[in-house]
Amino acid sequence: MTLKRLSMLQWFELLGAGLAWAAQQVVGFGIGQAECSAGGSRFGISNDVWQLALLACAGTLVVLAEVAAAIVFVRTRGVGHEDDPPPGRLHFFAAAALVANVLFLTAMLLDTFASVFGTLCRGG
Repeated sequence: MTLKRLSMLQWFELLGAGLAWAAQQVVGFGIGQAECSAGGSRFGISNDVWQLALLACAGTLVVLAEVAAAIVFVRTRGVGHEDDPPPGRLHFFAAAALVANVLFLTAMLLDTFASVFGTLCRGG
């Protein structure tokens, strides 16, 4: 795989998990509001099912971003620094994405478990 292709793959590894996490937060909040509101009760929104489905979709994107980070990390190890783009930069961002993607997936799991197993609708 050429460095140009690895550079394109780098953008998915860096942004994929963060965007999936942000989308899960926004859509998950909307699902919770739909279940707890008077208008959403007639639609029969099941928070648990939707939250778990949302985790499955967003979690798949995070795992794919992690695989992309691992590919870039392995392929840029020991490559010369005279190429364009610099492989050292690709290697650095791949290492950072390997850690960040695990953190995003952990946050997604914790958020989903809290919304599924916690009390969602409270009168007040």
